[in-house]
Amino acid sequence: MEDQIRFLRGLEPRNAGQASYAAILKAAAGLFQQFPADAITLRDILTLSGVSNQTLYNYFPAGRDDVAIVLFDHFQRDAVTTFNHCNRAIDWEALPDTAAITRVLSASLARATIGNLKENLRLQATVLEYLRAHRLGSPAALALGLEDALGQEILLRYGSHYSRLELPKVVRLCVRVVNDIAELAMTHPEFPLDGLESRARKLLRPLLQSGLNGEGPISGDHEALPDIPIPVAIVGVPISLARRQTILTRIFKRKAKP
Repeated sequence: MEDQIRFLRGLEPRNAGQASYAAILKAAAGLFQQFPADAITLRDILTLSGVSNQTLYNYFPAGRDDVAIVLFDHFQRDAVTTFNHCNRAIDWEALPDTAAITRVLSASLARATIGNLKENLRLQATVLEYLRAHRLGSPAALALGLEDALGQEILLRYGSHYSRLELPKVVRLCVRVVNDIAELAMTHPEFPLDGLESRARKLLRPLLQSGLNGEGPISGDHEALPDIPIPVAIVGVPISLARRQTILTRIFKRKAKP
């Protein structure tokens, strides 16, 4: 998925062709906003955008699939923009301690992911439905930009208070948590966005705090739990490479039969 996104970003026009490119995305967004994912055809996108078939394939070689991936990539880029904008508006020097930094940073991250859904929840939900149905990816697979932005912000705001060893783990976990909550909002309309954003902020605070130097282990022993035996996982029989290849060859031959 990451390679596909980088490839499609490389096809995005910088000068000539920008109008056609924008028209395609605008048309697709309008369709995904108003119709079920499986009802939208490439012909619909072409007709509504007014561009030629060849022009569309210049920027989206896989057609409708690539259009959906680029739309979701733009949602992720918007999240990064919102996150950075929120942080620029904060008077960081006025925050008294790392606890205050944590509260503010968790709020920025929650607003950038879940709060951003308020503008186009239906659109993002339908695009996500399309990506899932066609096995093209998920929000977690498209979140590298947000991970980079969060990592840079942590280093900038916490400084030496933060463990460099824990940084990548905390960043990955925080972004995964908020993206999973955002995905919940897109797939389960009974969850109001305001409530989910508030819960996300509360969940993010201990995650961010866990990377601070001197905070100790994230979770220690729990005396309240009884000392019960842990189930033993099933351990498979080791298979040699030669034996594995023989089995795979037999499987492929069986599948090739009419």
